[in-house]
Amino acid sequence: MAAPLLSSLCCRHSLRHCSPRRFARNDLSFFRSLSTSISSEKSLVLSHVNEDAGVAILAMNRPPANSLSLELNEAICTSLKEIDTNPKIQSVILASTNPTIFSAGLDVTELISPDDQRLPKFWNSLQQVYIDLYGSRLAIIAAIQGHAPAAGCMLAMACDYRIMYGGGEGSTVDGRKRKSHIPTIGLNETQLGIAAPPWMGQLLVRTIGFRPAERALALGTLFPPMEALIEGLVDDVITEESFSPSADTIHALEKLLPDPIRNQALSLVMQKAFQEAELYAKISPQARVASKLVTRSESLKDMIASREADTEYFCSFICQDTVQKNLKKYVEALKKKSKSK
Repeated sequence: MAAPLLSSLCCRHSLRHCSPRRFARNDLSFFRSLSTSISSEKSLVLSHVNEDAGVAILAMNRPPANSLSLELNEAICTSLKEIDTNPKIQSVILASTNPTIFSAGLDVTELISPDDQRLPKFWNSLQQVYIDLYGSRLAIIAAIQGHAPAAGCMLAMACDYRIMYGGGEGSTVDGRKRKSHIPTIGLNETQLGIAAPPWMGQLLVRTIGFRPAERALALGTLFPPMEALIEGLVDDVITEESFSPSADTIHALEKLLPDPIRNQALSLVMQKAFQEAELYAKISPQARVASKLVTRSESLKDMIASREADTEYFCSFICQDTVQKNLKKYVEALKKKSKSK
């Protein structure tokens, strides 16, 4: 599975798909087409391709929290590969249908008393998600409108650009004021009694630098939006005060977006994501992909070369008695918290 990925970064197969595409910043035709062409709510991933815009959307849709199961991982990879085969598409927006959660990270049920056949397959599927995102010829923009802990943070870091919702006072469609959520992002595995895998930790190091990453990994830090921006974990933070599309546009989006992603916070993040996609589309695709190869190929090669060893280590680590106890304790704490609400 590894070889085709590297070829998608550096050989003719990838570059033949790279014709430049532009789209209007306020073009609602993209949203209008979403309302008729997007996948059903039952799909783990909702995806849509708009060839006129040269943009695709890939939205995780596994309630309640987009926890990364074997099946969701495979669905993400399958959808991304399908999008990649379309030569007219240059950018993908990775999003979530949940208005307050981007992805909660690994599905803990995959890790507790795991099946010895399924566990390595599950971990391989997560590795593949990272490889496919990080090594894609496409410019992938993370629209982070909700929480992104642990592997949810990894998904965002694997993208080319990260836009995070910063919360703030906003208005519902009928004009009522409401306070929005404040999402967080980070690799918080130590808070669960486990450690981030080496390749995920190194991804954080490459993203925010050695010393900040060293401290964040040790403490399991979850950064609020502005702190994430300062650290370089995200590239942009938008709020309903700082980024205000016209009321007519907001109202139109509420009507045009399909039910699973009809949310004002997500609309704001996605509007900003489209603007960023437009910037990437202006660059020569050949130059953009070559630049991506320069910055990412070595770490990709290292990851691919160490997949088997990484899987063996992870499976051995997760099955330790102390780790299993910590995971079960974490799940019990979540259940108690849920009952108290």
